[in-house]
Amino acid sequence: MTPKTLKSPYEVMQSMVEILDAQYSAHNQKGTGIIQLYFFHQHQEWICHVKADEHHLEFCTGVADNPTVTLRCSFFRWLDLSSGKLSPIWGALTRKLKFEGQVSFFKTLPKLDFSVNIRDKDDPRTAFEKNATKRWNPPQSVIIINASPRAGNGYTEQFAVRFAEGMRDAGATVEEVHLAALRIKSCTGCWHCWTKEKGCALDGKDDFYALFEKVNQADMVVYALPLYVDGMPAILKSYFDRSVRRVYPYICSDTSKMRHPRRIAKKNQAMVALAICGFGEKMQLAALKKHFGAIAHNFHIPLVATIFRSGAMLLFNNPFAYKQQTEVLENVRKAGAELTLTGKIKRKTKRKIEQKIASKKEFIKMTNYFWFDKIANQKNINDY
Repeated sequence: MTPKTLKSPYEVMQSMVEILDAQYSAHNQKGTGIIQLYFFHQHQEWICHVKADEHHLEFCTGVADNPTVTLRCSFFRWLDLSSGKLSPIWGALTRKLKFEGQVSFFKTLPKLDFSVNIRDKDDPRTAFEKNATKRWNPPQSVIIINASPRAGNGYTEQFAVRFAEGMRDAGATVEEVHLAALRIKSCTGCWHCWTKEKGCALDGKDDFYALFEKVNQADMVVYALPLYVDGMPAILKSYFDRSVRRVYPYICSDTSKMRHPRRIAKKNQAMVALAICGFGEKMQLAALKKHFGAIAHNFHIPLVATIFRSGAMLLFNNPFAYKQQTEVLENVRKAGAELTLTGKIKRKTKRKIEQKIASKKEFIKMTNYFWFDKIANQKNINDY
């Protein structure tokens, strides 16, 4: 694969003329002649010209015989002129542009127009995205994607299981999938999924597509995960990178920020983030929450709930926190039921899930004791 390099002015001109030539047929001021260009860029002179006839525009390097019009300027001034940022009259008056010959011949070049008619180019937020709770219908099918690299052996599983119990109590069909048990290759950035009809170039070579289709059919998707280096584990990031096929490569405007128009069938699908971390402060999960919010926006799926539990490891390994552990997990179960039925979790339930385990000073002491004991006595950490 050839590495990307900065294009030379000649290469930029070649690309520009190709775009203009594609739009030339609809231009109503065609003419036959030559535009000679002398550019100055990075202490070097670049000499080229553009030939025009009744049918095409052609880019050539070097000096042309008998040019119709000649322009001398810096290459950046030419780019400003071409994009409409610099008026030719103002450029000539200020000597930023130096013309010779039949200046009106520049009208032979069509104005750059990047307008295209694309499917779903305008794809604003749906009513469900704006207020999912108001338009909530209890989800019939839910899939929990457990992104813990420890699969069913980690602390994430304890929370995912309770949350699933609550959703089942409320009538939903719930399936849990462990990403660690699947083989999902990393995105290669080939853009195959955006430019080809058959989707990802890796389809059939790993387990991604089967999971992707299953997720698309669900009414609600719950992402359960531990915090890894201030974000999501790599296996979940790989899944999201491969999921970019949910949307078109085009960009549309939105009330808050740009995003891609959706590609899959439009439906009222909701997203939930259920995350834990070892730090004792909830603020440690702030970046993860913002990341999920961005993913929800770009994939057109409202993030209806974030359930974040800090200090999860200590909660399970401090015998004096057993009462709190029991209360937290019971309220995780309640949260699953409440969210399924109403599209939101009660504040009281969230407060009990996120309740403080210990003071900052005590939390640090107990956590450090836990790790010192495991390291000093060479205990198998997978047992905890």
